[in-house]
Amino acid sequence: MKKLLFPSLALVMSLTLTACNNNNDTNEVPQQEPSGDTSQQEPSGYDRELVKFPENYDKGVNYTTVHRGNVREELYTSREAIEAVQNGETIPDGTVITLEIYRDEELDEIFVMEKRTGWGDQTPQGTPRNGDWQYQEFNGDRSLDYEEDIGRCFTCHANKERDDFVNTLDEMKSYDFEDFTGSKDSSTESQIAGVTTNHWKVKAVADNLEDSRDILHGNSFMEDEEKAGIIQKVLLMTHFNQET
Repeated sequence: MKKLLFPSLALVMSLTLTACNNNNDTNEVPQQEPSGDTSQQEPSGYDRELVKFPENYDKGVNYTTVHRGNVREELYTSREAIEAVQNGETIPDGTVITLEIYRDEELDEIFVMEKRTGWGDQTPQGTPRNGDWQYQEFNGDRSLDYEEDIGRCFTCHANKERDDFVNTLDEMKSYDFEDFTGSKDSSTESQIAGVTTNHWKVKAVADNLEDSRDILHGNSFMEDEEKAGIIQKVLLMTHFNQET
């Protein structure tokens, strides 16, 4: 009996070692063949190449400012987008909304959302689709922030479908274009029309201001505040003549 048992055990051990050696040589896990047509499958992640950094965005309308503790948020978009909203129209194709995020007065992030026809089809399957809006996050130096979870942006805006997925639609509706000053970096732009007034003369048509005077250069004895006050008072009855 023992003579029969030992040969049997030796045979089992030999087969086991052979199987282990075969697996260790390849070090591979058998792959399953894909089933069905995979050409129609949605991408597994968001397309981070759609939304580019909007150059000169700060030349648009800075339509609202939001304060959250040590965080200040400045929002910009085009005049056309705001006018469409105020007229009860759909936010136009090609609209870009840019959000600057300052922390302790240092520019930390720049968030961008852009609307393009057909972009909604680029949203991954099983994730919120916010119409044709796509999102992008940039660092303060305008480099792409690959660590940001763009999916969080879709989730945040998903509950604003009635407002075309824009959280600040009410601010667009209430914005007064008389407050538009154009670029935030320019201190010489009219508060009424965003027209650069440096090197321009204000010619008053009122009886008490008979002569043309250059009130925006240092030629006048008036202080800056006084100059600004005069501009506001006579703006509706003046015309601008650009110097040559």
